[in-house]
Amino acid sequence: MAGSPIVVLDIGASKILCLVGEIHSGDDLRILGVGSSPCTGLRRSAIIDMPHVVHSIQQAVGEAERSAGLRITGAYVGIAGEDISAHTSRSTVAISGISQSIDEEDMARAMASAEQAAPSEGQVSMHRFTQTYWVDGEPVQNPLWLHGNKLEVETLSIAASRQATTTLQRAASEGGIEIAGFILESIAAAAAVISQDEREMGVGILDIGAGTSDLAIFCGPLRHVVEIPFGGDDITHDLSVVLNTSPKIAEQLKCAYGCVCCSSEEGDEAISYQNTAGRTFTLTRHQLSSIIEARQQEILEFVRGELEAKGFGQILAAGMIFTGGGALLPGLPQLGEDVLGMPVRIGLPQDVIAPDSMQDPSYATAIGLLRFAMDERPEVPEREDRLIDKISRLFSFF
Repeated sequence: MAGSPIVVLDIGASKILCLVGEIHSGDDLRILGVGSSPCTGLRRSAIIDMPHVVHSIQQAVGEAERSAGLRITGAYVGIAGEDISAHTSRSTVAISGISQSIDEEDMARAMASAEQAAPSEGQVSMHRFTQTYWVDGEPVQNPLWLHGNKLEVETLSIAASRQATTTLQRAASEGGIEIAGFILESIAAAAAVISQDEREMGVGILDIGAGTSDLAIFCGPLRHVVEIPFGGDDITHDLSVVLNTSPKIAEQLKCAYGCVCCSSEEGDEAISYQNTAGRTFTLTRHQLSSIIEARQQEILEFVRGELEAKGFGQILAAGMIFTGGGALLPGLPQLGEDVLGMPVRIGLPQDVIAPDSMQDPSYATAIGLLRFAMDERPEVPEREDRLIDKISRLFSFF
């Protein structure tokens, strides 16, 4: 399977992306095909118009097929939103004797014990990440070949609601696609933009999408994930309401002139627009910025509160990485540093061979889905009676 093409679907609130990729040479990811289709069939991360989403999937997949020269029948799919839950579990196993070192079988028993902590009813397990090992109560990075009487392991499990996975499965199936597995989008984005050094130092990633923003924290392994129920569409809505103009014009103003922390020289620029009654009004770029900045600051204050509540505020030595389409807002890193009190950079996809148009944060999640699927996918079971059961096992990673 190494080197064979993989297909992913990034189903977002503003567009659906379909990418085909393969490992090119070394660790570089090469994009073989890409398809994109506008989508307004989701609110936040939930499908509200199934036929529209199905049509958008078909459009994106068809475009990717033409550009890659391949027939696409299956894909890995990104998932995010309030239907995602995370919980930690801790298991303990006895070692046969102090004279015997811990071997692979002992570690497998500890992991098997941790797996017994099944997700709650109505949820499907997606990922499991090792947090910490202990040998006789002392934390260790790798217990293999160490001596002790007791081995403990703590894991972080990610699950999705069965309703959400079933709905996405139906949308993909109607679009002619079988889902090979679900991947949490925030860890996919991390796979595209975060270096190993940053993970070890401690880093956060904020994936700012159209409907929601997703926060993930790494201190070595993944430590915490949370959805923030605000995104770029909320900024567009604020502009539409405050300026009494259509959402379409508000989006155009945001994309063409939107910024935060704009300089005095930029802020004096005059901008004209039409309201819903067809009358022309003028405002300065600073006035436009103040509307955008209010909502963007709310998102960042949510992030700061989450970091402080979970005790991560002082241990992210590598700071915070902003990615996703919302990270394109000029001045955002400066505002992020002011609110969060830590270094902030924009996350661009790394180690990828792709068109120049894809070298921006809005493609980070889709490219990360490819990277994560290629790096982590296990063998697919030969036969499964139910696709949803296959999905629950496909992505239980250690």
